[in-house]
Amino acid sequence: MSYKIAVTSDDGEYVNQHFGKTTHFLIFDVDDDGEYEYLGTVKNNPTCCVNRENKSAEAVALISDVDVLITKNVGIKPTQILIENNIKPYISSAPIEIALNEVITMQKE
Repeated sequence: MSYKIAVTSDDGEYVNQHFGKTTHFLIFDVDDDGEYEYLGTVKNNPTCCVNRENKSAEAVALISDVDVLITKNVGIKPTQILIENNIKPYISSAPIEIALNEVITMQKE
């Protein structure tokens, strides 16, 4: 069963963006063999610190078809929204390739 992973990165090499501050999500598709393919980018309006209203649900809606979010950091309320939408948050600041392989290994277990 294949699944999708979203990654917060501004350089395409490292997981280096906070969920609420990311300007876009990199989307990867993982096949049954654990091989992954970059599908493209989803543009996001950063939701953190723009005003007192939490707009995390809007960002989650943009990636509603993914199963896992790899991000440098995510707050408590956004984490709740992710989980309510069946998206598993995974915290990392590793190179994207390493973080993807860690998640793929965890998903196999």
